[in-house]
Amino acid sequence: MTATTLAVDGGVPVLGQPTAYPWPKLRPAWCEAVNRQLASGQLSIYDRSGVVAAFEDAWSEGHSLPYSLVTNSGTAALHSAFYGIGLGPGDEVLCPTYTFFATAVPLFQLGALPVLVDCRPDGSFDTEAAAALVTERTRALVVTHMWGLPCEMDAVVSFASRHNLDLVEDCSHAHGATYAGQRVGTFGAAGAWSLQTQKLIAAGEGGVLATDRRDVYDRAQLLGHFNKRAMKEMDPDGPLYPYAATGHGLKYRAHPLGIAFALGQVAELTDWISAKQRYARCLTELFERIDGVTALTHSRDGRVSAHYALLFEVDPDVLSGGRDWLVAACNAEGLDDVDVPKATSPLHTLHLFQAPISPVTSYDRRCLRADYPVADRLAARTFKISVPCAPVGFEDEDERYLGAVQEVTDKIVGWLAEPRTRRPDARLAPSGQVVG
Repeated sequence: MTATTLAVDGGVPVLGQPTAYPWPKLRPAWCEAVNRQLASGQLSIYDRSGVVAAFEDAWSEGHSLPYSLVTNSGTAALHSAFYGIGLGPGDEVLCPTYTFFATAVPLFQLGALPVLVDCRPDGSFDTEAAAALVTERTRALVVTHMWGLPCEMDAVVSFASRHNLDLVEDCSHAHGATYAGQRVGTFGAAGAWSLQTQKLIAAGEGGVLATDRRDVYDRAQLLGHFNKRAMKEMDPDGPLYPYAATGHGLKYRAHPLGIAFALGQVAELTDWISAKQRYARCLTELFERIDGVTALTHSRDGRVSAHYALLFEVDPDVLSGGRDWLVAACNAEGLDDVDVPKATSPLHTLHLFQAPISPVTSYDRRCLRADYPVADRLAARTFKISVPCAPVGFEDEDERYLGAVQEVTDKIVGWLAEPRTRRPDARLAPSGQVVG
């Protein structure tokens, strides 16, 4: 029998060309919607009308919430949510350390301080770790549904209620995800989503806030939707209405062309989430054939993941070389979609959170008040891969992607089954090249 030679060791890659999951899909109807918007001449929408109103109405209906507000980014949606609940200098907000930094950085713009909390083994918010960090200044809690897997929302809601905290949900990975049948983003004072290109509902750039609280909705408009929209939509009898004409100097309006592209996707969200469950199971089966590899973010216990990505942990005591070797091996075979999630480096490793600064205040307390062993473990041992959702018309493309993943994992599984080619001392050189 001829021994297998992996591409990382100089063999021929099993895939003929680099492969990553193609997203967003370019369905003709969505592209035509962009062209219609362009032809309409409405390249700026100053109030709640046209495609902006249509998107917001669809989003509100899908989440059973009365108020939705599109923004120019998920970060802007989070900033709007934090301002909407009234945060300011001196306030502290419990925030996951295992998240993308945009979950927390808008707090610095308000002078509030994120206090970092470790996560559970699947990356979700740990209320037990948070309990030790509540102080007399704690005003709110923000959770991130990482990689699309909902947090344990019964525990989160109970914790927030017990400590009288406003709850904000960062749903930027979790469009359409549900907990006990209820969509995420609907459990607290506000939910915020990103509509950036890689997100499940993709506008290129954009975001959306949703809430059932009129005060949050009005304050969010005041922050970034001054003049025509704020003057038309804010409560004219509210104390902030006199500021509607000028707002606070920020412009968070979304671009209508991006919203036009995203609008047609919203109605398909439920179908896509259903398809992602099947593909996530397939990917789990393919990778868990490799000893030491475990899927962490599959749906379970009433937590239906949106599978923005599927996260795997690699035990370096079982698989020689650990996560870094496996990612390098997959990439060398042409599977570019296997990736170390560097952008979600735990926040406690970033300078801004080690030495916090704000444009509006000075801080006398620290963001870091605990150890973060679980987040550190995830950062050192995990990789992610995209999960297809089989939109109508693209089923064959998604099956080909799954087939490419199978070809690569088949080759690696076969190589690992050949005892004479095992290299217990395999490791990565500084260049990223495997040596042994």
